Amino acid sequence: MSSRSSQGIAALLDKSKSNDADFRYMALSDLITELKRDVFLQMDSTLESKTVTTTLDLMKDKNAEVKNMAVRCLGVLTSRVKPAQIQIIVDRLVEYISAKEEEQRDIAALGLKTVLAELPADSETAGIAGSKLAPKLLHQIAEPSASQELLIDSTELLGDLFTRLPSIAASDATLQQRALQVLVTRLSHDRAAVRKRAVTALSALGAHSKSEVFTGIATAIITVLDTTQGPSKAQLTESQKTMVQLVGSLAKTCPKRIGRRLPELMPRVIAATQVDDDELREACLQCMEAVLQQCPSESTPFVRGIIDEALKLLQHDPNYAGFDGDDGDMEVDEDETFDDDDDEVLDEDYSDDDDLSWKARRASAKVLAAAIMTRPEQLTDFASSIAPVLVVRFAEREEGVRLEILQTFKTLLRQLQLYDGTAQATEVLVQSPGALKRKRDAMETDESHALHPRSQLRKLEPAIAKAMSKEINSKSVSTRFACYALLRELVLVLQGGLDAHLSSLIEPTEKALKGTDYTAGSAANLRGEVLGFFRLVFQWHESRAFEASLPRVVPVVISAIDDKIQRDVVEAFAVVRQLVAVLRPDGSAPSGSSGKALEPLANAVLARLSRADSDQEIRDRGIETIGDLVARAGDDLADLRTAAFTQLLQGLQNELTRYSSVKAVGQVASSPGATGTQVESFVSAAINEVVPLLRKPNLALNLAAFDTLAALLRKFGDKLDGPRKQEIVREVTPIVGESADFNLLPVALAVVSLVVAHSNDSATQGVVDSELIPALLHSVRSPLMQGAPLEAVTSFLGTYTRANSQVAASTIQALLAARTTSKKADVAQHQTTTTTIARCVGAVTRYAPDQASAVVQSARSALSSDLSSSRESELCFSLRLIGEVGRSKDLSGDASLLELITSLYVHQSDDVKAAAALAIGSLAVANPETLLPSILQQISATSDSKRQLLALQSLRELITHADQGPLAGSLGRVWTPLLEQSQSADEATRNIISECLARLTLTDPRAYLPQLHTRIHDPNPGVRASSIAAIRYTLLEASATFDEQLASTLVDFLGLMQDESLEVRRHAVFALNSAAHNKPSLISDQLVVLLPLLYKETLPRPELLRKVTMGPFIVTHDDGLDLRKTAYETMLTLLDTSFTRISLPEYMDRVIAGLSDEDGIKVLCYLILIRLSDVARLQLSPYLDAIATPITSTLKLKPKDAASKQDIERAGEMQRSIFRALIALEKVPAASHAAKFAALIKEARAVPHGAYEAAASASRKTTA
Repeated sequence: MSSRSSQGIAALLDKSKSNDADFRYMALSDLITELKRDVFLQMDSTLESKTVTTTLDLMKDKNAEVKNMAVRCLGVLTSRVKPAQIQIIVDRLVEYISAKEEEQRDIAALGLKTVLAELPADSETAGIAGSKLAPKLLHQIAEPSASQELLIDSTELLGDLFTRLPSIAASDATLQQRALQVLVTRLSHDRAAVRKRAVTALSALGAHSKSEVFTGIATAIITVLDTTQGPSKAQLTESQKTMVQLVGSLAKTCPKRIGRRLPELMPRVIAATQVDDDELREACLQCMEAVLQQCPSESTPFVRGIIDEALKLLQHDPNYAGFDGDDGDMEVDEDETFDDDDDEVLDEDYSDDDDLSWKARRASAKVLAAAIMTRPEQLTDFASSIAPVLVVRFAEREEGVRLEILQTFKTLLRQLQLYDGTAQATEVLVQSPGALKRKRDAMETDESHALHPRSQLRKLEPAIAKAMSKEINSKSVSTRFACYALLRELVLVLQGGLDAHLSSLIEPTEKALKGTDYTAGSAANLRGEVLGFFRLVFQWHESRAFEASLPRVVPVVISAIDDKIQRDVVEAFAVVRQLVAVLRPDGSAPSGSSGKALEPLANAVLARLSRADSDQEIRDRGIETIGDLVARAGDDLADLRTAAFTQLLQGLQNELTRYSSVKAVGQVASSPGATGTQVESFVSAAINEVVPLLRKPNLALNLAAFDTLAALLRKFGDKLDGPRKQEIVREVTPIVGESADFNLLPVALAVVSLVVAHSNDSATQGVVDSELIPALLHSVRSPLMQGAPLEAVTSFLGTYTRANSQVAASTIQALLAARTTSKKADVAQHQTTTTTIARCVGAVTRYAPDQASAVVQSARSALSSDLSSSRESELCFSLRLIGEVGRSKDLSGDASLLELITSLYVHQSDDVKAAAALAIGSLAVANPETLLPSILQQISATSDSKRQLLALQSLRELITHADQGPLAGSLGRVWTPLLEQSQSADEATRNIISECLARLTLTDPRAYLPQLHTRIHDPNPGVRASSIAAIRYTLLEASATFDEQLASTLVDFLGLMQDESLEVRRHAVFALNSAAHNKPSLISDQLVVLLPLLYKETLPRPELLRKVTMGPFIVTHDDGLDLRKTAYETMLTLLDTSFTRISLPEYMDRVIAGLSDEDGIKVLCYLILIRLSDVARLQLSPYLDAIATPITSTLKLKPKDAASKQDIERAGEMQRSIFRALIALEKVPAASHAAKFAALIKEARAVPHGAYEAAASASRKTTA
């Protein structure tokens, strides 16, 4: 430590002894700043002792602010001073906590909490301090003469100690026994605050105690719950309530341990609800809720009994004779039980001070919600047993209970949505009404079953509608808000279905919103919820169901559009868009009723857009709404078209609204009603604005502009003059040129294709020939010309040639010249260019067949000359050129050409041999009958495996690109040789065979699928691998006929996951992943069989470990690692597509195990946890501590000093993956009750440079 720092601290210590309280306060504040600033500060023993002593003395200061600052200073000192000084701090604070003065005890307790929080949990110092502090605290708690305040502070500190430093209790059996004895005694204390803290301390102790101590806790609970007599009935009831609360607390801190005791405890807890005491009933219900949430597996035998008791107590209202809901606006104190002394006093707002039954009813609703969330397999039963009772209780007189009941019913609806595969409230905007109707029709078969949850809900529709129409008029804004939120979920889960009740639900809306203050509280979101309900009503119902209610809806929507609250305006726009979609579906004729409803809405939207106070979001959504209105109902809004077109054109001219305006213009142009001179005038003006946007530095805007321009050209291309078309071509030319943007190239060429197709003038054709084609040849030479861009180029060249076949010869020559230029580039780029140019030449000759012969002859000549010179690149290009041309022109009769190509099968270059094989396959596409026999002969006759592989490549090319009609008669000849060759030991050969088998199976599943099925029992593992690999390839294709055939046998194929061959198992897991991703419906009912096999593949297998010598080192290689990664990837896929069929306990066992596996598997498990935090947040609660242990170990791993840059980057990425998972898991409701997880979060937050906060900020941005 520098002498300057020492002098500064010494001066501050002197200043802290000033008579002026402000000076003492500032001295401590400056001392904290000094200690935090110098992270390497090390004080000598004298100064350290003086600093600690002075700070402790100041905790007895007369000024409260000085004492609080001294506590903060102690927290900083704890991480700076030596262990001996920490012990002094602890001893002095324990002494202070025994003081008679209440203020002194409070500040000492706060100081001890601060010190405990700063001590590293796994440090030796913490262990020493905790081992000395715990006995002293226990002594104070056990002291008969101890004051109540001392008991409260000491017991609370002991609970914090056991929670923060669990090793203190876990390593000392004597301390555990002593703590058990002392704390159990305090459970019967007269004061609730003492009992509460004793429960907390015992719960923390139970999580880390030895079995006999935990048995002692359970015995104490059972003894009290079995007691029938006591000093007084009230005392006995309080004791039983405390023990029940202890069971619930233990369920949160040690769910596994308490779960094993549930057979002894739960019958007693359920029986305790029979005692005529509402607060005891509430405690029992809260305990049941905790057990359902934290012990999902262990509580299974008691679920029915818990639900029955909750349903009974939900209706427990002994002081209320009627049940018509007239008193539905009474206020309720929503404080939870088990507070300090305040818990013993009832809120004075209630009219009946002796009526506490509302607590039992509210707790009952929460129990039912917990059961619904944790027992998805019983949703059918819940729909018939719980739902009717909840509906009856919608008219609950206490508002707090009523809101809880409404929330519970909403939870049931959400679970039905999740586990029935229907849309969530935030997902429905992305689907069209037609798509939703098809989805609804597809579900009708299931719904027809009387026991289907949706069928059960439909029976309750009249009762629900009646209750909702009444509660919508409640004086409580919170109740109204909850009702509309429930109605939204109901419309979704029923897929509409409220046709008969819509008028009774819509009519009270205006009254429900009247006089509501939208600036604060639930009222701030009420209108948005109402508008959301309207939107869903329009989306899921036919127009005839709500048409009569539109006069009441329209004023509400107009009022929201005209309001200042942005979220309401945006939601109102969404309502208008949905309404016009259902009133005027695409292609429908106008009707008088639709015009009457839409015209005032359109006027309101236009007026809102003209206001200066409309922000960016409002303008964008408003323009989209105008686009929808004009596109769908332009003929109904003829008088407003001019204003709408003006607004859209102004939006195109505004930099901030260009994007939404461009999309709206495209929508208008694509609509069937976009006809007439007014529209043509608008289109002409719009094109002038859209064309300059094609090259703006904004990719999203560019894509939208191209899409809109394409829509305009499709409908009005014939009406554009030549100069306008030439301008479009010139704007596009730079985009497809040497510096081409390959994201825009496909859409750009699509626009030029439309220009070419609609152009008859030579001037436009000349611009394309002289400017665009030369520019396009530059981009053709790019190595990025693959995939979608290449397909776009070949499609354009086909259109270009078809429009004017005279340009074919010059285009081919230009393409060949471009290849010559590309030879100057590197070899890899030149090979890519060779393939691209061959494809382009093939596209030209397809529409200019008269040029094909010349191209083939030129390629044949080059092939013959290059054969002698052995120029591989030229040989490959000539072969590719012949193959591309031969796909559309039958060259099978040219025997010399075929002989020339097949002679290259023995060339020394693998590239040339592969090109020759592909050329033969391509030539066979035009005439399979002629060339297929020779290909099959080479596959079957030759003993040369390399030549067989080449023939198989030819066959794959033929099967992939040939039309199924001409090929259908030859399929039988192809199948048998492929099956025979599947026994090959070469994996590359088997992969090609699998692809071919998949293609053939898709063409005739009835004939070939059974043959594949029989091969899974073949003794040769290569045959089994080829069969399951073929099935995997078929799963990528959409075919309803094939799916129907495959459904009954797919489980047999996937059962190969238990094969003895590693390769077969790998292909089977790949196939399961593909099925889960592409066709989950085929495996959903079989997952109960398949998941155990999948979980088995996540286990590391010692027999797959082998030693590999790498120079002077011996490295252990895990041959099963890739398979385990694939298995975890499949688990992640299943979570997205088949979550409702997964048993979470078994699933989580493998996820937790994966957190200790290799880094790649760890990252997959983090992704799984993030996804689970969205779909099963409540069910994750029992696993948080188990998750925390392996993640903590990984987080503590640091790169070595000699680590490479790549190792450091990998470590950083791993840390970020951990943080993303932890941020998601923090949202789990019980996260604060999991001690290990809470400690992990604290450790993550302590990572230098604010890494955790940065990850949290990035996560929030991504979510937004």
